[in-house]
Amino acid sequence: MSGSRIFLIILFLFASLIFIKSANAQQTEFSSTLNPVGSGARATGMGGAFIGVADDATAASWNPAGLIQLEKPEMSAVYSYFHRRQKYSSDQHPEIDSVQKMDADGLNYASIAYPFVFLNRNMIISLNYQRLFEMNKDYKFDFIGSSSVDPGSSVSVLTESGSHEFQQDGFLYTLSPAFAVQLLPGLTLGATYNIWDNFFGANGWDSRNIRRESKTTLMPLPAPINGVTVYTESSTTIEEENRFEGDNWHFGVLWSITDSLIIGGVYKTAFDADLEKARKVTNYDINRLEYVSMLPPSETINGPETTATREKFTMRMPASYGVGISYRHSDSLTIAADMYITEWSRFVLRNSEGNETNPLNSVPISKGRLKDTTQARLGMEYLFIKAKYTVPLRFGLFYDPEPATGHLDDFYGISFGTGFASDRIALDMSYQYRFGRNITTDFLAATDSDPDVNQHTLMTSAIFYF
Repeated sequence: MSGSRIFLIILFLFASLIFIKSANAQQTEFSSTLNPVGSGARATGMGGAFIGVADDATAASWNPAGLIQLEKPEMSAVYSYFHRRQKYSSDQHPEIDSVQKMDADGLNYASIAYPFVFLNRNMIISLNYQRLFEMNKDYKFDFIGSSSVDPGSSVSVLTESGSHEFQQDGFLYTLSPAFAVQLLPGLTLGATYNIWDNFFGANGWDSRNIRRESKTTLMPLPAPINGVTVYTESSTTIEEENRFEGDNWHFGVLWSITDSLIIGGVYKTAFDADLEKARKVTNYDINRLEYVSMLPPSETINGPETTATREKFTMRMPASYGVGISYRHSDSLTIAADMYITEWSRFVLRNSEGNETNPLNSVPISKGRLKDTTQARLGMEYLFIKAKYTVPLRFGLFYDPEPATGHLDDFYGISFGTGFASDRIALDMSYQYRFGRNITTDFLAATDSDPDVNQHTLMTSAIFYF
């Protein structure tokens, strides 16, 4: 069977997985995809189908074996802009109907790579910086309760309201040396060592969570006082600093079956990360009494009372692995497909006493683990080759579900990309749209609100050849 027929069969299987919805359809807050992915405008323009392509410096994040395809020393940088939009609606609490937005931008990837020959074998080393997870998140909601009467006591709750405001900033990144060696003319192995530490500022996230409640209650009292109206206000502010440290490996293989057909594989190891959480909780209460009679009002203020704690946790990060295939139909056209699995069922947060919880919702892990995810990605690249430069067009589709307890949240996406390349420089840009409908709520589970999520990512890459 020819290489092209093999590829078309595999391509059909990937396409089926992308367009058939999964059968199964917090608090650590992530705003980007939870699944570990690589970087670069070229790769994202192809929908992230890059394990079997991996022929630029970002290969260290996708499949380090692909680094061997770099023929010249090079330096690269990737800048990204990320925007997330969540639309909330609730039949139980219509007052929370709103659109919440969040943004993040910055240096997403940077690398320097140097190919060389040693013992008659092609080799390459590189040093890479990658920003993997975006943690920015902001939302604010107001809640309004209804009037009620406590049976048997004639106590009337006239009004009841509250608000929830959350702000979080930060991201997780690695500093990653990588190496690849060509064992045989068509077989290459590679490895990336990821160090998650505070090399370039805080590796982690800071959050501020404010909950406010107010209630007005009418209580009957004996004559001559007749009655009293009780006004109660309370607020709780939780401020946290989270610092994340750890290390893990990416191992990759690239096998050229024919001149046109390449298969790649990658395995990203699980690891135990050290998470140090500094937490400050401030409580504030006001109680005011106003009497129906001529008695003067009275007021009691409690607080602010602040408690501070610092605790160390172990966050068990899951292993992931994938396989990719690319088919070069001609010098101009390349088609690629990836399948990728992440073992989110092993994602656990353990405190110093050994208690284990689900990191996304703080529920004991005994009450249910997250579901593992399987991504599927398709991409293509067409090159308009001129005498002194090349202009690419790229397109991609992907299915990128997120884990949840007992089910998966389905996310789909589409991407486009283009650029310009010459002998000394390559410039690329990409746009990626990722969306999910009726996604599991992270903090509004009691309000029957399942938001619609839309994410937009813009990336620009620059590669300089020496």
